[in-house]
Amino acid sequence: MSDIAQDSAFALLLRMQVEARAQAPGLPEQTQAAPLWSGLGFRLAGLSLLVSLDQIAEVLVRPEVTRVPGTKRWVKGVANVRGSLLTIIDLAEYFGKAPVPMDDKARLLVMHVGDFSTALVVNEVLGLKHFDAERDRRDIAGLDNAVLMHVQTAYAQDDTLWGVFDLRSLTESLTFKHVAA
Repeated sequence: MSDIAQDSAFALLLRMQVEARAQAPGLPEQTQAAPLWSGLGFRLAGLSLLVSLDQIAEVLVRPEVTRVPGTKRWVKGVANVRGSLLTIIDLAEYFGKAPVPMDDKARLLVMHVGDFSTALVVNEVLGLKHFDAERDRRDIAGLDNAVLMHVQTAYAQDDTLWGVFDLRSLTESLTFKHVAA
């Protein structure tokens, strides 16, 4: 092939490339997905609350509980769960509310925060909940409820305000640590 033929073939390919790029559809617009916050939803004394997944080991139905004498009323006793002895705390009663009725909805949230391995009795577990960390966040300052002293933030979804319950804050509370009557 002569040099002239190669030049015109190369020029033709360059022209085809330019035209193809000009007529090609653009790439889809890349959008940044909103950061999600996920937690386990539960109901306690009429409040809809969430707990961070890294603070909960499991959810249980109530096992057989052995009462421990000389403890406060909200300490329901201890239970053997797969070879581990867990203290069972009625979380509603701890906050001065009516005790959680042990019906078919009541569950135990087994928490592992630091050195604490305790089971908290709650009215109902509502499953995994996901929230847009920026759009759904709400300020709860000014709400008056004893439970809310351990809630730092909240999310709104479907006309429900979900408070994020901080188990670490609960375990650091002196009244929670003092179980003797």
